[in-house]
Amino acid sequence: MNAAAAWRQRIVDIATVTAVTVAVWLWASSQTLQTRVIAFDLVVESGDPTRVVVEASETVHLTAEITGSRQAVIRASESLSGRTIRLLTGADGVPALPGEHVLVVKDILSVNPSIAPLGVDISTVSPAVLDLRILEAPPRPPATPDELGAAPEPVAGAPMQPGAAP
Repeated sequence: MNAAAAWRQRIVDIATVTAVTVAVWLWASSQTLQTRVIAFDLVVESGDPTRVVVEASETVHLTAEITGSRQAVIRASESLSGRTIRLLTGADGVPALPGEHVLVVKDILSVNPSIAPLGVDISTVSPAVLDLRILEAPPRPPATPDELGAAPEPVAGAPMQPGAAP
């Protein structure tokens, strides 16, 4: 092998190593952990309004610090910022039984189907806890025949419709 061929091979080797290094660096930079603070709203509603009612079911403004890969943080930030997340009693860690409850917001949001698949971890949330009061739903008045879809009682002396049962 002559000297020119040896130099050419060294240059090709150096260029190959450099290209692989740059590719790995670019991939790793998109996978490094990043942190971002996002703001969104949260509301807790009854999952079964016929059984329980959430007292003072108002929207709460939250800020959360999320951590994850650069791409996951960007995707989560775009998906959640300014949005309202609905939590239902009896689902995602929110109790369904009547009474006073303290919700640890970070734990509940971590398993929420709106956030869990985004690939980020929730580091902190403010406010960290929410006080929740769940009441039994007031009894409903008895249903009327119209609500049940039943035919009204025939009026005495009124003509019957053809084909109607007596």
